[in-house]
Order: sequence, then structure tokens, then C-alpha cells
Amino acid sequence: MKKIEIFGRRLIFKLEKKKEEEREYNVNYDEVIGEKLIYLIILISVIVLSSKAFLFTSTLNVGDIVTKDIIAPRSIRYNDRPAKEKLVDEVINSSEREYIYIPESEKLSIQKVNKFYTLLISLKGPNRRDIDIEEFKRRTDTGISESLLEQLKQEKIEVLNKSREDITNVLKKIYEIGITKEMKLINTTATLEEFEVGLSLEDKIILRYFLAPNYVYDAEATRKLIESKVAQIDDVIVEVKGGSVIAKKGEILTESQISALREYGLYSGERNAIFIIANIIYLGILSVVFYYVSKRYLKPEILNRNKYRSAFLILAFTFLSLRFIKPNFLYLLPLDAVFFLLGILIDTKFAAIMGAFVLLYSMPMVNFDQGFFVTYSVAFLLSTYLMNNIKNRTTLINAGVQLGVTKLLLVILINMFLREEAVYTIIKGGEMLLSGVFSGMLTIALLPYFERTFNILTPFKLIELGDLSHPLLRELSVNAPGTFHHSMLVATLSENAAEAIGANAIFTRVASYYHDIGKMKRPNFYVENQQGGTNPHTKLTPSMSNLIITSHTRDGVEMAKEYGIPREIRDIMVEHQGTTLLAYFYNKAKKGNPTVQEEDFRYSGPKPRTKESAIIMLADSIEAAVRSLDEKTPITIEKMIRKIISSKIEDNQLSEANLTFKEIEIIIKTFTKVLMGIHHVRIKYPGQK
Repeated sequence: MKKIEIFGRRLIFKLEKKKEEEREYNVNYDEVIGEKLIYLIILISVIVLSSKAFLFTSTLNVGDIVTKDIIAPRSIRYNDRPAKEKLVDEVINSSEREYIYIPESEKLSIQKVNKFYTLLISLKGPNRRDIDIEEFKRRTDTGISESLLEQLKQEKIEVLNKSREDITNVLKKIYEIGITKEMKLINTTATLEEFEVGLSLEDKIILRYFLAPNYVYDAEATRKLIESKVAQIDDVIVEVKGGSVIAKKGEILTESQISALREYGLYSGERNAIFIIANIIYLGILSVVFYYVSKRYLKPEILNRNKYRSAFLILAFTFLSLRFIKPNFLYLLPLDAVFFLLGILIDTKFAAIMGAFVLLYSMPMVNFDQGFFVTYSVAFLLSTYLMNNIKNRTTLINAGVQLGVTKLLLVILINMFLREEAVYTIIKGGEMLLSGVFSGMLTIALLPYFERTFNILTPFKLIELGDLSHPLLRELSVNAPGTFHHSMLVATLSENAAEAIGANAIFTRVASYYHDIGKMKRPNFYVENQQGGTNPHTKLTPSMSNLIITSHTRDGVEMAKEYGIPREIRDIMVEHQGTTLLAYFYNKAKKGNPTVQEEDFRYSGPKPRTKESAIIMLADSIEAAVRSLDEKTPITIEKMIRKIISSKIEDNQLSEANLTFKEIEIIIKTFTKVLMGIHHVRIKYPGQK
């Protein structure tokens, strides 16, 4: 009760703990499951969103100076488009043009030269006649100037004929090689000026008047040639190893380096924004699917407080490891340990579903690495099969080795298809092999801490609890030897029956060892420990005897808590008697007081809620009853078994155990067979009475 005084007024607050029945009645389990799943989704999403795939970075462009070393966050392969475009430009610029050959050009040019000099010579001599400059230009199809024409008129006929011959020879040489409209020679490094050596200035001018191209540019043929060459250029595939330096401090960024940064989503605002939005949408869709799948198929595991907390912790460490591990060590991460821990601590179905979602949630953090996804998808499927064969720590190590070998082969095959370098493949394969081995070892190392911290019952914990040298069992064998012997027989009966109907045989056997440890508190009040001595109940009232007998279930739970016995076994301690009536003390009390209530002489329960608990209840009653038979034959034993089971059914003790009539019949046959083996008839030797 809390008292607070404000302005002379006293406020009183009283907090009361709700009773168990009230809490159970008011709980909305769907809301509880939904709330726990939301916590888990928030945890995973925050870690994934904090990874480099979701962080904005500053923008860098070609020509910028790098202020710090830029390290590749992971290994990638991408198509370097700018590099291909550069190659295409080089091909276009270096490609030769295609031309159409015109053989008539040479003949026409020489004819025009001859016509030019013939007309020029006709202007000399006795029969010369004058024509004006325009007429000369028209008849020779030239753009000769008047001054040049007057100069040529002054030349001797021999000089003019020599000029004609020289120009004609030069034309023939030029046309033999070929010349374009741009006055460039075809397929040679020689220039037109080299052919004009030896010609006078006037001859060079005249040559240019009559030099026409004999090769005309063919645009269509040139385009087709360039297209065929460009089509032969493959994509430029660039591979960047995780941890390598993309650009060093002080370097000027090139187009190729910028392309690499864009592929990583680094220093590119637009691409980074697109990646972030796409990844957020991906996480949103995945979270919705995860919520409804888990709510539909994982209800019992999520409602179990200890199992949920252990899973929460495992998943938190898993995603934090993925978040902070260096990219070049990703394949070395013992991710299989997640599946092993979840499968052993909770169950295989839970591990399979969670393992699948762990892989899907991790994809943005590993840049949607297809090899990583395929490898671990197959590894988790194989783990589901291997989990059924894990019985001890040795088989767990073997499972890790098998997973490692499987992942090694997968990495080799995938890298062969991706055409990775042999050295890279060997390194990654070796890392995968080691990760499998490390997973088994890490599971063995962490498992005891999870078992102890969250008090979870695992197959390994059962093996430890099943050791008869356990302090609690040793104390039972010393303080209540009759109860210890009875528990061993019940364990034998229960284990065989559980195995026969497909229940958890190991758990049933171990739980049977501990089901009656509460009797150690007052061992002499139970008939199996009296060994022919005085029965203390003769001095007690039936109500007191009833109180002592029924208290052994609660006493057992208290002792089990002190020794850290898991809850599943503690549940067996209170369920194995259910709400059974102590008929002997009830009838005795009724003789003295006819108004006594039957409910006062029943165990407090609850009734068995699992098949294993129901089997132990039946084995507990049957073992003691069969021991009291004078004649132990298959018929008498089976008759007694059926009688006890019928009485339990009529008393409604098996109503919550989910046992079928077929399974009950199998249990009867199994009990009969085992009890006949325990109480077999011995051959009497001569002289033996």
C-alpha cells in the first residue's frame, strides 16, 4: 500500500497481485503473441535498417579528389557500362570509312588538263586569237584568275607542254592511290603535298583545278561496318573483392571508379535513395509475412516465456553479427549455429521457420548475394533432417561437419557457374567448411548457458538429468529407497509405452525418475519405504494423512526448483496424480463423518496435459497395483492394467491428455509385456519351497 500526501489530502494506492485464475481468464493470447512478434520485428528491422545498405552518403563525381580511402564493403560483379561506351567510341573513331570507287574520275581529269593546255597553246603563235577571261573559264571549267592566265600566255609552248606532262603524271600517281573529296589520299599516310614536289607554283594551282576525287564516301556501308564491330564488343564485367580499395586518398576519381561506387550505392544520392526505398518496401512485405506465419504456426513457442526470450536473444546476436562483420569474413560466420540452437532449445519446426526468415531478413545486409542465399537455403533444409539425428554432443559436431562439406560443394558449383577465379572459390569454400564446424562447436559451447539461464529442457539436458548420479536422485535413493526403486520401474514402463505410441520416450523416462521426489520430505509415510515397519498413518486422522500424501506433489516442485529442474519435469510432478481421489482415506473419513466432501480428498491437480504425463500417471498406478498381485500372469496383469485405466477414464483423469483409444490399447499391450519381463516366473530348483 502506497500513501501520498498532496495539499493536506492523502492518496492511498493499493497494488494486489492477481490470482492465477484471474490472469489466465483475462489474457488474450492473440494480443500477447502479436505484441511479442512486433517486438521481434522491430529489433530485426532496426538492426537491418542501420546497416550500410540503408545509410545515405555524400555524392562524388568524376574528377573529384578522394579525401579518404574508399573500401569495398562486399564482393560484387557488375557491368561497367561507361567502360563499354568508351570502347565503342574508340571503335567508331578508329574505324576506316567505306568509299565508292569512280574510275572515270582519272580519265575526265586528264582530258580536262589536255583541253586546258590545248586551248592555252592556241592562244599563242601566228594563228592565235584572243578570248576574254570569262570565255576561257567557261571553256576550261576552271576558276583561273586573269593574272595567272596572262602569265601563262607569256610562257613558251615547250614550257607549257612540259607542265602538261608533269601535271598528267602527278594525276596518274594520285589516282593510282585514290583521293577523296577532302583531298585526302586513301589507305596511306602520304600527303598530297608529297606528290606535288617538283611542280612550280603555277602547276600546283592548275593541278588543284583538275584534281577530282575518285573515291566517294559511302555513309551506309560505313555505318554497317561500325555496327558490326560494335556488336562484337562484349559487356565489360568488373569484379571487386570485398575489402579491396576502390579509391585511395588523394586520387582523382575516374569514370570506372564512379561506376563501382554506384553499384555499391555509395556516394550516389539518387541511387542510394532508390536502394533505401526498395529495401524498406522489401522489409515491410517480409515483416507482414513473418508476422502472420509466426502467429499461425508458432503460437506455443512464442507464448512460452523462456523459449521466446532465448529465441529473441539468439536472433539479436545473429543480426548484430551480420551487421558488424566485415564483408570478406561473411562466409566464415557460423550461421548454422542459429538453426542448431533454435532446434535444440525449442524445436525443429520453429528453427526451420525462423531460419528461413533469418535468411530473408539478412539479404539486404549481404547485398542480395545469390550464392549466399542458395548455399544457406540448402544448408537449412539439410539441418532440418540432421536435427532428428542429434542425440548427443558428438552427433552435433558431426552434423556441423556434414553441413560444412555440403556448403563447400555448393560454393564450388555456384562459383563454377558464375565463372569465379579458382583462388576465390577455394577460399570461400574453405570458409564455408570452417563455418559448419564452428557452428557445431559454438552450439555446444553456448547451449549450457541457454539451458541454465532460461531453464529450458533440451535433449542434452535430459541426458544430464537422466544420470542416476544426479544429487537429487542420489538423495532419493538414500532417503527413500522404496520410492527410488518404484521410480525406476515406472521409468521402464513409461519409456517403452511412450516409444510405442511415438511420444518423447527419453523425456518420459527422465521425468519418471523425478516424479515422486517430494516423498523424500516424509518418506516413512509412503508404503514402499516402510519396509515392514510401523505405519505412521495409524496414529493420524484421515484428513491429516490425506494432507501429507497429497503434499508430495507440491513438495517435489519446491525441491525441483532448488535444484534447477526444468519446468516440463516439474509439471509432471503435479500432473502425474491429476485430481485422483485418495479412496482409502476418504472412505475411512466417511465412516467417522458422513458429510465429508470427496473434493477434500483429491489431489489438487492439474490433470495430465500431455501424452507423456498421462503415461506416467498410468504407469505410476499400475506398477504399485501389479506389485500387490499374488499371482502375476499375463492374464492377471492385463486385467489389472485394464481395470486401472478404466477407472482413470471414468474419473475423467485423461480428458486433457489427447490420448486416443488406439494409443491406450498399445499402452496396455506394452505395459503387459514389460511387467511380465519384470515379474517373470522363476524355475524352482530341487529342495526349493
